[in-house]
Amino acid sequence: MRKTGAAAADSGRRIPSMDRILSSDSFAPLIADFSRKAVKDAVTRHLDALREMQTPFDEQHALAATRAMLMTSTSSTLRPVINATGIIIHTNLGRSPIDHSIWQAAQEIVRGYSNLEFDLDRGERGARDEHLTSLCQSLFGCEAAILTNNNAAGTLLLLASIAAKKEVIVSRGELVEIGGGFRIPDVIQQGGAKLREVGTTNRTRARDYADAVTKKTAAILRVHRSNFDIIGFTETPRIDELIEVARAKKVPMLYDEGSGRVVDLAKYGFTTAPTIRDVIASGVDVVTCSTDKLIGATQGGLILGRASIIERCRKHPLTRALRAGKESYAIIAETLRAFAANKHEERVTIYRMLSMSTEALRDRAKKIGPNATIVETECALGGGTTPTQTIPSIGIELPTDAYDRLLRNDPPIIARIQNDKCIIDVRTLIDEDLAPVRRAVESTQHSALSTQH
Repeated sequence: MRKTGAAAADSGRRIPSMDRILSSDSFAPLIADFSRKAVKDAVTRHLDALREMQTPFDEQHALAATRAMLMTSTSSTLRPVINATGIIIHTNLGRSPIDHSIWQAAQEIVRGYSNLEFDLDRGERGARDEHLTSLCQSLFGCEAAILTNNNAAGTLLLLASIAAKKEVIVSRGELVEIGGGFRIPDVIQQGGAKLREVGTTNRTRARDYADAVTKKTAAILRVHRSNFDIIGFTETPRIDELIEVARAKKVPMLYDEGSGRVVDLAKYGFTTAPTIRDVIASGVDVVTCSTDKLIGATQGGLILGRASIIERCRKHPLTRALRAGKESYAIIAETLRAFAANKHEERVTIYRMLSMSTEALRDRAKKIGPNATIVETECALGGGTTPTQTIPSIGIELPTDAYDRLLRNDPPIIARIQNDKCIIDVRTLIDEDLAPVRRAVESTQHSALSTQH
C-alpha cells in the first residue's frame, strides 16, 4: 500500500546512501561478480521502485532484487535441452548436435589463434575460403568450394555472381518457401536476377526449360523441394535431362540441393537418392547445400562445383558479408573429415542415431524406464530432408500431463504428444541424455502413483 504524508517522507529518509549500500559486506560478492558500476545501476533502479511505492528499505530484499536484476540483464535465454521428439535434425532445437570428438578437435583451432587468413607457406595474408577446398574436392569430386554462413546465403551469392540482371529458369513446382520465410523467388530477386518460371506446379518437362532459354538466360536452377513433396499426377525431368538442355543451350546448370546428402540414406531405411558427389559427377556445374542437415555439422552453406564459377563467387562483394567464421570452418572441416575417413557413424551424431537398430533402441528404453510402457514409434529425419519418410523407432509412453512436467525439467526434455500420450522417443537421445531422462521418467511415475493414492 502506498504511504502518504509523514509516513512517506519517513520511508524516504530510511533509505541509506548509495555509498553506504555499496560498501556493505553483503554487496561485496555481487560487486566482485558484476562490477561496482553495474551493481550501482541496479541498486538505483531498486531504490527508485521503493520511492515510487513508498516502501521502507531492507538490505536483504535489496540484495535479492539487485542480484535478480543483474542475472536477468546479463544472461541468455538460450540453454541446452534434450531432444526426445523423434525428429533427428530438429530445426527448432538447433538442427544437428555436435559430437564431443568433433568439438574437441575443432576447439584446438577455435580457442586460440589460427591461420584462418594467413598463408603459412608464403608467410603472408591468405584466404579463408581455401581451407575446405582439398577436402571438398576429395569428398565431392568438385573443382572448387566456398563456405558461406548458410545455404540461403550460398544460393544468394551464387545467383548474384553469375545471374545479375539476367534470367534464371526454375520450375513452378520448385518455387518453395521453407522455415523462416526463405523463399526461392525472393532469393533470386535479392541476388539481382530475374525469375523465369516454367511448367506447372505438378508437371514440368525438360522441353519447358529448353523453350524458355533466351539470350537473357543466365542459368537453369533445380531446387530441392525440402519440406514437402508432390504426389499424384506429376512429372519432373531427371537431372541428366536438364544437364542435356543446359549443355545444348550453353548455360550453367545449378542445383540448390539443400540437404547436403554426402552418403546414400537407403542403408538406414530411406529411399535412395543421388549424393552430392553423384550430382556433380553427372555434370551439374554448381551445387549449394546446408552443412547442418545431412552433413551433421554446424550452420553453414557450401557452394561446390566448377572453379570458374566458384572464383566469380569468391570475388563478389557479397562474399565478405556472407562468409563463415573460424568456428564454422573448424567444426565443418572436422565433420567432413569424418565422412572422408568413413567414420561418420562413429563421429557424426545424427548418423550414430540413424545406425542404431530397433533392438538396441528397445534395450535403451528399458534401461531408461524399466517399469515404463515401451512402444513402437516412427522417427523422422527432419530438416526438410526426407519430408514424407520415417523409420521405425522405440519410445517410452507416459501420461499426457507429463509433457509439461518434462518441459520444466532441468534440463528441459522436449517430448511429443501422440494418441493422447506423451512419448519420449529414444532414438534422438544422445548418450549424456540417458541419466537425466531416466530420473525424469522415475519422477513422473512417482508423481502418477502419488496422485492415484
